Amino acid sequence: MRIIQILLILLWRIWFFLINLFLVPLFAAVSIPFLFKDKYYPIAYWFHQIWARSNLFLMGFWYELEKDEKEILDKNKQYIIISNHSSIMDIMLIFSLMRNHPMVFVGKEELAKLPFFGFVYKKSNILIDRKSLSSCIKVFKKIQKKVDSGKSICLFPEGGVPNPSIFLDRFKSGAFFIAIINKIPIIPFTIADIKTKFPSNSIVKGSPGKIRIKQHHSISTQDLSLKDKDSLKEKCFNIIKYQLKKFEKENINK
Repeated sequence: MRIIQILLILLWRIWFFLINLFLVPLFAAVSIPFLFKDKYYPIAYWFHQIWARSNLFLMGFWYELEKDEKEILDKNKQYIIISNHSSIMDIMLIFSLMRNHPMVFVGKEELAKLPFFGFVYKKSNILIDRKSLSSCIKVFKKIQKKVDSGKSICLFPEGGVPNPSIFLDRFKSGAFFIAIINKIPIIPFTIADIKTKFPSNSIVKGSPGKIRIKQHHSISTQDLSLKDKDSLKEKCFNIIKYQLKKFEKENINK
């Protein structure tokens, strides 16, 4: 029985590879003409969203979104979006959630080396080599340029997908520095279930199903200075950690 289960999961993972063999070139190609001028970026972003939502649908994922106090995000506002990070599916979920706020991700530099996809990835996002201090400094300048052009920014403050044994890795400071310097509100998201449904460390584990997400109330940085950076970071960490534990408790009580 276990062998059949593993075979089905492997087939499901191969399906993910195959659909992206088609979807990535398709949506990358149609978005390229809109990546060279900021005023056209919302069109490219729309295509990226369709790619993300198609992936979720074809992989059998759907999400259930909870919102704090039913906050309605201002379409004319920029936000710094942060979330815990477990898998590539987190990116697709955030694309799907932030439909009215064209944003860029701060992501791994290695992905830019992939053929075709790498070009679009590089043009649409901000790449960082976290092992290089000079790269990190350059990234802040690039982020500032994107912020000045009116875009929202998404960062995973854990700095990547942590080891599965880590419940929630300690946060790095970049997102909070950017938010305070530019007086941009932060929206924390807590994403549950992806760690088990589409783990990054194993291709023989996972399953389709519902993903629970909590969109927390936006946190204003209007009256904060850089001396508040660490307390803001700790506040966001605790918000996400508390919600992850709450989601975990719901699983136990089912």
